[in-house]
Amino acid sequence: MTTLLNTILDFSLLEQGYSVGLDWLGHFARVIIEGVGIIGLGIIVFTIVLKAITLPFDIYQRVKMRKQTLIMRKMQPELEKLQKQYANDKNMYSQKMMELYKKNGYSMLGACLPMIISLVIIIVAFQGFRTYSSYANLNMYVRMSEAYNSALNSYIVEGLDYRLPADGVDDDELTIAWDTEHPIVDEEKGITYQMTEVNGTKIMQVTSDKADKFIYYYYSMDAASIRKEYKLDMDKLLAFDEKIVDDKTAAEYVTEALAAAQESGASLDKETACKKYAVKIGATAAKDWYEENNAGFLWVKNVWYPDVSYEHPIKDYSGFKKSFGDKDVVLADGTKTELTAVFDETRYDNLVSELSEETSTPNGYFILIILSIGFMVLSQFLSMKSQKETNKYQTVDGSGARTQKMMLIIMPMIYGVFAFFYSAAFSIYMTMSSVISIIVMLISNLILGRVFKKKEEEELKEKYTRRLPWQKQDNNDKKDKKSKKK
Repeated sequence: MTTLLNTILDFSLLEQGYSVGLDWLGHFARVIIEGVGIIGLGIIVFTIVLKAITLPFDIYQRVKMRKQTLIMRKMQPELEKLQKQYANDKNMYSQKMMELYKKNGYSMLGACLPMIISLVIIIVAFQGFRTYSSYANLNMYVRMSEAYNSALNSYIVEGLDYRLPADGVDDDELTIAWDTEHPIVDEEKGITYQMTEVNGTKIMQVTSDKADKFIYYYYSMDAASIRKEYKLDMDKLLAFDEKIVDDKTAAEYVTEALAAAQESGASLDKETACKKYAVKIGATAAKDWYEENNAGFLWVKNVWYPDVSYEHPIKDYSGFKKSFGDKDVVLADGTKTELTAVFDETRYDNLVSELSEETSTPNGYFILIILSIGFMVLSQFLSMKSQKETNKYQTVDGSGARTQKMMLIIMPMIYGVFAFFYSAAFSIYMTMSSVISIIVMLISNLILGRVFKKKEEEELKEKYTRRLPWQKQDNNDKKDKKSKKK
């Protein structure tokens, strides 16, 4: 019994149940985004939650900066004097400026510390978000693989996993003695278990006599765990009369495929055509799953890839591998291995073979990139305006203000570069983050502006209505006389 193993076409199902490992921040992002249900909206909610966490530090920073600005206004005449006095000595100006800051209780660190804390929180959370992005992107392919396998499972033999005795122990009903002469036959289910030896390896082959079970399997009985290898029974497939895909039977599909290949001069044999038909069963199911559960949002076809026209929602295998770099994946049993070890190029091509349109259509149109840069510029501009008075005197030659203007250009450029290389999900995050920052900035500036303006008016009123001690005493005497007359 060496026939089937040597003559029938090899056939592979897809690995499933693996993922990129998530840290606790990745799980936090996953709970929020998957809890919302719509990926794009989930990213927006995640951004809002993250901004809400950093909001107290942001507001504290703005209050502190406003107080520092008032102190700066009081120091303005002295700072202008120092700028003129040490116009040619930047080091001495900086030293005198710091002495003046200390004298008036002005602290640059006090205004920066909350911002540093907020920045650290955002960086750490963003790392978790990036991890989840990789997880979600890979999980899309894993779920498509599950749909692919599920469609083919209807045509696969479902047998028992017999094993050989281990170290002479025979206490399991599925443990059997080695016997190549007498196959085990389950007449009720129409399944035959045949033991054979191939290249020194003891093999159990499981086949069925049912017409719709045209995919059978075998496994090594010497291995520590059962790993099924699947094969396609070409004769049984061609004899099967059900129209599974494209409203055609396998025989009709193969006949047409061979005729088309011959007409075009392409190379195609019957075995390859049979395999293509079987692959099409799974790939069609994967396509149906993708169309119902794809990671699109608005005009972007796949938010885990950049919002650019030269990227596609489904990449070729080299682009797919590049998306994950050298990441390891965690298998269902908890072990780690390389992604290419569980998802090679052949299996990937089989999975996406019915998604030809998605491999060529633009993933986006740069809109999110433009929005993220635009709102970042606006956010930087408003921030620069609010800090204009403070930056003016930080350097003797006004270079501090010029540095702030440079940041107005540099920061959006940096985020723009990130947006081109990172996912559209990142662009959504950055756009929403900037929008929320602008709203918080405008509202806080409005409220704090009124509060501190009132405080300044009270200080001015107190300054210009202040009376000398003898004036206050004279006023009190007049009040006493009036009270006596009454």
